[in-house]
Amino acid sequence: MRACLLALAAILVVAISGCSSPSTDWTLVRSADVAQVSKEWKTPVWISDYGINTEGWEDSADISHDGNTLYFAYINIDLITLTTQHKLVVIGPDRDLAGVCKLPCGQFPRADTFYSEKINGQWSVPKPHPLTLEHPLTGFFLLNDTKVYFQMDKGDGLDTEIYYAEKINGTWQEPVRIVELGSKYGEDDPWVSHDDNEIYFWSRRPTELGGHNIFYSKKIDGIWQEPVMLPEPINSNANDMQPFPFVNSLYFMSDREGKPEIFMSAKEGEGWINPEVVVKSKYGVGEPTLTDDGKYLYFVQLFALDEKLNLDIMYAEMA
Repeated sequence: MRACLLALAAILVVAISGCSSPSTDWTLVRSADVAQVSKEWKTPVWISDYGINTEGWEDSADISHDGNTLYFAYINIDLITLTTQHKLVVIGPDRDLAGVCKLPCGQFPRADTFYSEKINGQWSVPKPHPLTLEHPLTGFFLLNDTKVYFQMDKGDGLDTEIYYAEKINGTWQEPVRIVELGSKYGEDDPWVSHDDNEIYFWSRRPTELGGHNIFYSKKIDGIWQEPVMLPEPINSNANDMQPFPFVNSLYFMSDREGKPEIFMSAKEGEGWINPEVVVKSKYGVGEPTLTDDGKYLYFVQLFALDEKLNLDIMYAEMA
């Protein structure tokens, strides 16, 4: 349930160690820490419509193929304080005002997927996704209108596995665990090709390289094959996570340069060229996701205010 957020929190601890903002206002904090992007992108924008971003943690952003639906994970606590001090600090609002979940969606210990739809150019008030009502889940990736992939925890909030669910006659069915992709070390943030035959994800399973690594699997005759770790320079001895393939390139998060940044590498023959930084900020960014036309790049950014930390959703338009 909380694997993706907790893993990111643990990595961000290093990036923010000894740092805090002298400001007393989140608006000033954001204006003083505008993420830097490569020349292909315009200055990133903080999403301000109807409470998509709050003082809680918005993570695992996934933009729909047409750019009109935004999915994200939400939890109402400061995960870094929980990770480093084992202290529960509530910082975000209750998003489940209608009480559709028995334990309100997005309130600790639940981390849930919410969605917002763009109507007349503005995002609607986020709602819990129907799949989250009984099954807290994150790492949401909508393949199409009737099938979605995601991660769910096995019980301890860390060792997640990849599942999918299908909509039949307008109703989302029970999640199905993909046994072939699972391990005792956890798998997160699935990305699946349009034809439903290729999948990328990251895992904590041990490899010849250190940290977390990105894996790939292909479906043959309806069965997912044994996952293969992507080679260097995609993976490294750092934490390489949150893959998002786009055309012949791969966007992903890595802390190989000391803090979480978004990199991009292009496919070259059977290998990959050396990744270049696409987005970086003072404390860290991650979770890249693009619209199908490649015009919009969404991501999450960490902000710090005194001893408070906040993860918000941003986007950049192609220059």
